[in-house]
Amino acid sequence: MSRLIRLPEGSVCWPVAALSSAAAEVNHAQTRVVRPAGGEERMAGVTRWERAYADVNAWLEWDWVELSEGTIAQADPLSVRSNVLLLDARGRPLLSSRRRATLATLVYLLPWQGPVLDELRRLASPRRAATAAVRLAA
Repeated sequence: MSRLIRLPEGSVCWPVAALSSAAAEVNHAQTRVVRPAGGEERMAGVTRWERAYADVNAWLEWDWVELSEGTIAQADPLSVRSNVLLLDARGRPLLSSRRRATLATLVYLLPWQGPVLDELRRLASPRRAATAAVRLAA
């Protein structure tokens, strides 16, 4: 007896077996940078990657943190937000824990650090100028 799975509107199903090929078709969509409070120089943010289908975009997004200048990491590798429902070989949804680990693997396959670092470099000139101005004022 088969059971229908009700998906939230805009959700996309991906078989886990197709994940490595799907990684090649997922593209950077947006990186948002959050400026820290209190004058701290380390940045943080969210990056989003998408794959377009005929009528909907499959998307993944996760938080990242700047550890030091030029070094970034996922804030929590098991906290990837997505509208993708991952299916096992029998077409059944993965358990939550396996889904989190599988999405973390997909993120690992993506070259996400480049676009994030590009955005940080783009913002670096005004950030460094502001830091220098604060030092001069002191």
